[in-house]
Amino acid sequence: MTIDEAIDNLKRAKKKGVKSVILAWWSADMFGRSDDSDWERSAEIAEDKMDWSTTHSDLASVLDLYAGD
Repeated sequence: MTIDEAIDNLKRAKKKGVKSVILAWWSADMFGRSDDSDWERSAEIAEDKMDWSTTHSDLASVLDLYAGD
């Protein structure tokens, strides 16, 4: 997603009352790539094809272990 899209998503969440989020990002340079239209398309593909369920489960485990309820 573009930075503008991320900002828009965060603004919408803020309007809904969300105050804190867990946020991570990976930029083109982290993969030795240029931040250009090819990277933008690659990022879109990665977001669409990535199985984020394990990431969610990993985060939930960390929260359970270290943050508790």
